Amino acid sequence: MSNLALALLVFLALATCTFYIAGSIYGQGTPWAKDVCALSRTLCEHPAWSLMATGIVGVLYLLLRGFRF
Repeated sequence: MSNLALALLVFLALATCTFYIAGSIYGQGTPWAKDVCALSRTLCEHPAWSLMATGIVGVLYLLLRGFRF
């Protein structure tokens, strides 16, 4: 179970980084940033929301790793 939480943690961390970078360079006209922000403008404007989800899954991973199911 902790392996699943770790995979979700890595996925969310990469998504958070992607939305943070895309949101910061969106105004410069970068094509990939426009594509990313077109899919989810809210997460480009507020990357802290996905950061909170990443933190919650990080805590969940640590708890599951501690229990060793």
